[in-house]
Amino acid sequence: MKDVISRRTFLKASAAVLATGALAACAAPAAPGGGGAAPAAAAQVVRAMMWSNGPVIDNNFKTRADIFNELNAGKIEIDLQLLPWDQYWAKIDLSFAARTPYDMYFWDIQAYGHYKAGLLQNLQPFVDSAPELMDAEQYPVTLYDVWRFDGENLYALPENLQILALYFNRDMFEQANMSPPDDTWTWEDVVQAAAQLKQGEGDLATQWGLDLGDLHAWWGLQTVAWAMGGSFFDRIVEPTRMQMSDAPNVQAMQFLQDLLWKEDLAPTFSQSEALAPGTSIFQAGKAGMLIAGSWSLSSYKDVTFNWDIAPIPKWIDKRVPAFWFGGWVLTKDSKIPETSFEFARWSATDYQQTMAINHDWIPIRKDARDSEIMYEGMPDGFGVTLSTIYEAQLGDVYHSKSQQLLNEVLFPNLELLWSNKISAAEAAAQMDDAGNKILQESA
Repeated sequence: MKDVISRRTFLKASAAVLATGALAACAAPAAPGGGGAAPAAAAQVVRAMMWSNGPVIDNNFKTRADIFNELNAGKIEIDLQLLPWDQYWAKIDLSFAARTPYDMYFWDIQAYGHYKAGLLQNLQPFVDSAPELMDAEQYPVTLYDVWRFDGENLYALPENLQILALYFNRDMFEQANMSPPDDTWTWEDVVQAAAQLKQGEGDLATQWGLDLGDLHAWWGLQTVAWAMGGSFFDRIVEPTRMQMSDAPNVQAMQFLQDLLWKEDLAPTFSQSEALAPGTSIFQAGKAGMLIAGSWSLSSYKDVTFNWDIAPIPKWIDKRVPAFWFGGWVLTKDSKIPETSFEFARWSATDYQQTMAINHDWIPIRKDARDSEIMYEGMPDGFGVTLSTIYEAQLGDVYHSKSQQLLNEVLFPNLELLWSNKISAAEAAAQMDDAGNKILQESA
């Protein structure tokens, strides 16, 4: 893969951008009477937040902020802070409580609770002033409705797409004289391959065929349930019922728990850590397959083996991948919303080609997403995997109590499930009891 684009290269290529659009509106006015230029105004500082994704993506975000600041020297300065996920939302909530909110931050489902509390800026007026963002030839605007929380207005601006994929160690498949995964694979194919690829000494596995990866998370797990005909909630936006005990959902949980504990074809957390301390067993070359998001693409560019990706497997004849938007929200009490929006607009437009070069996100803009540079250095299966986004469902749930549902219901019960302390049916019943109580109390 290409290295991160250098600041000098980007500035040279982007010279024409400097005097256009909203940036031109920020220029200092001429002094009255023609007496020369007015004194340069101090740059407006935008306080922005993003969570840490690891060294590669974090460096790309820092580089992005540096590029933007150089392009807008003396006008706008992005003060981008990166925090670990377990500190990110607490920091944002504290800033709201102290009435000193950040100007903007990166979206995840917790931000929907901020919308419900009236803390987010309506972005529609800013979007209306930048019509290129609604160009249906370049942007999947029909998918944006999930971020029109009031039915009319956008409250977050997408800048990238994300999707789940089946990563596989191509060298491992070739050494075993096995055909690698492709878009026809079902979960039956995965199970058979996992059994063939697993190696060990006695009861100790030295190589696993499959790492469940992001299927441990509820939003990954639900893709298996979807393919089986289930759904964890009755609807994505403002769900009224949690329905984990529906037969397909229980079947999906039991299927994956059995891969860990009954079939012994995928490692538990402790087995993974013992085999590859401090990293994933796939990255360490000790797993043949892994389910992970497209955001992992850049993390594997320096591994010592050949790898590839394929669409997530079908259940018999049905596949339902999960997709997500990545993007920015602005806080309602920001003193500089127009200035803050410029960074979000620039990220979704001018920066898209650089995003394609970096390979850590899939650009929201079509000409960047489909560009040769996007595919350069990418695994062979990238194109067919990306094409499954048109059959995907949004992998989120939007509710004012989303964070409570995650922390008190989904996370702890799935941890019990994956550690084999409760059955799938027991986990489902406990999640429904606790989750529906939260939904009913907030109705």
